[in-house]
Amino acid sequence: MVGSDVKTGAQTYSTAIADADNYTRWILSELQPFFGRSLLEVGLGHGGYRQRLPTGIEYLGLDIDPDCVARAQARHGTDDYLVADVTDPGLAARLSPRGIDTVLCINVLEHIDRDESAVDALLAILPPGGHLLVLVPAFPALYSDLDRMAGHVRRYTFADVPRLARANATVVRQRYFNAVGGAGWWVNKALRHSSLDSSAVNGQIRLFDRFVVPLARGVDHLTRGVFGQSLICVFRKL
Repeated sequence: MVGSDVKTGAQTYSTAIADADNYTRWILSELQPFFGRSLLEVGLGHGGYRQRLPTGIEYLGLDIDPDCVARAQARHGTDDYLVADVTDPGLAARLSPRGIDTVLCINVLEHIDRDESAVDALLAILPPGGHLLVLVPAFPALYSDLDRMAGHVRRYTFADVPRLARANATVVRQRYFNAVGGAGWWVNKALRHSSLDSSAVNGQIRLFDRFVVPLARGVDHLTRGVFGQSLICVFRKL
């Protein structure tokens, strides 16, 4: 189980990220080739991904935080939502009958001590050939006050991917993401932040989303094999 001291919901992000349309669309563009017919979003967070998913996709949202689920249900009243723990070994029995072929897991695993158990539980929901789409923070050397305040247990590198996949899946995409953002995260290590939701942090997010994302997307073609703020990994269920 995820412990009661784990930060969830609005504790884990800055409010400006909900309006970071360019950044959110960039993330989803990296994962969209693997979207199927029926998608489970794990970790609802600020809710920005749901409204930017392809129209017509069958959707289920899941979060451990009841308040987060209630807010998402209020925003998207026709969608289905579930309060559940992603490390629950019984999750597959509850969800497999729904025919979910895609699990979207953005900035979730870094909050969970037993991340391998979470991956196992999510893969168990999928049929053979289904995809688990993961984005997590990258590089332990970038760990900063911002990670600590967000409740991050770790940051990841390519070396973590085999540990997560184990015998249950094959890796069909593995790349670092947003090298420019990673450089900015490194700079922030030298700064003292008292809150994820400070005007300074939110100002950086707005500036990055409005002006820097096009440059960052271009740079990523050169750096995705060596460095980034995040790690993207796509697992195909065996």
